[in-house]
Amino acid sequence: MRIGIVYSGEQVLPSLFQALYPLQLRVSCIADSSVIPENRVRVEALASFFECDFFESPEEMFNTAKPKLEGVIIISDEIASTPCAQFIEAALAAGINVLSPTPLNSLEEGLHLVAVSEKYKRLVMTGTRLLFGRCIQEILRIISESGFGIIQDMRFLLGIGRVPYLNNLLKFGDSHFQMAFEIARRLFVEYTVLPEEMTVMASREGAPNIACTLRFPQGTLCTFCQTSNRQWGNDSYHKIEITGGASYIWSDLQTWKCFSNENTFRMGGGDEEVSANIQGSSGQLNEFCSVVEANREPYAGTLRSALPALWLRERLSECIEDEQTSLKMSELRANSDNEIQRLTSKLDVSPTDRQLRRERALLLGKRGDFAQALTDYRAIL
Repeated sequence: MRIGIVYSGEQVLPSLFQALYPLQLRVSCIADSSVIPENRVRVEALASFFECDFFESPEEMFNTAKPKLEGVIIISDEIASTPCAQFIEAALAAGINVLSPTPLNSLEEGLHLVAVSEKYKRLVMTGTRLLFGRCIQEILRIISESGFGIIQDMRFLLGIGRVPYLNNLLKFGDSHFQMAFEIARRLFVEYTVLPEEMTVMASREGAPNIACTLRFPQGTLCTFCQTSNRQWGNDSYHKIEITGGASYIWSDLQTWKCFSNENTFRMGGGDEEVSANIQGSSGQLNEFCSVVEANREPYAGTLRSALPALWLRERLSECIEDEQTSLKMSELRANSDNEIQRLTSKLDVSPTDRQLRRERALLLGKRGDFAQALTDYRAIL
């Protein structure tokens, strides 16, 4: 497979570069996306290390690389010449499939890029590599078994080092949000299932922290606790607990224990990239390459399946900003009905008005009607 990398040079050796080795995947070319000269030097040195072509800009690589690229990995952080979403769109327009592990900035970006990917019939995979690790895949297998019973409660604890603002903490929480919605998909067989109600509490004092509880259809509860360790400088840590009707799982995303009602347990360990096992970032990259070559849907990590996590992040951010402690989907939908009807009436008169259609798409996305929002986005591309 011919694959390129867009890189802004912020990290010396990102995990996805390490992920190339278990797959024995050769990089065809690397493009610089940084505005900082010393980062550009780092990117060029990396291209020399991989013995592949170097391009001054991603757009040049997308359009002139010979032979044409089939896929591109986009690792472009804040200090870049262009927002990551624009690079993704440019790659799709050039007919190239995209893997971009960095979380998108907003639900609007997600909806727009899903519509673009459908227009050009190309794939976008994004989000946490943890979904592809041995630990989470084993947990998903266990909870899918009939013996685990109906999930009653899920708890996610995220501790992250030195995060000064609540919005930063929420963005780091995307990895847990995605895992929770992937588990919910196993329950409800839906990529875009959303909670019916949520409560949220947050504190900006000292180390920022956020706690929220979601109530899914059929009564399943999900609790997220996110905290910054910047007062103590600790490393990040994670913990997951899932309670089923007949079993219980505990995990730190490296190892897991599954307790059954017979008071016994199974225990496993995840070794990620320390061996030749294709897990984590390597698993994500391997799945990306496999789906491109086989022209099939990924089993996890699509941009469409990340939409609920982006939706949740934005709704929590709004609740925190407005000092709102609870949100019900029924109320959110009812409050937006009149505005949607108003925009629909205007569109009946002016069906080609792109601004009106975009406003309606954003409102539909906010209330969780992703399919209808995507219909509007596809109409303005």
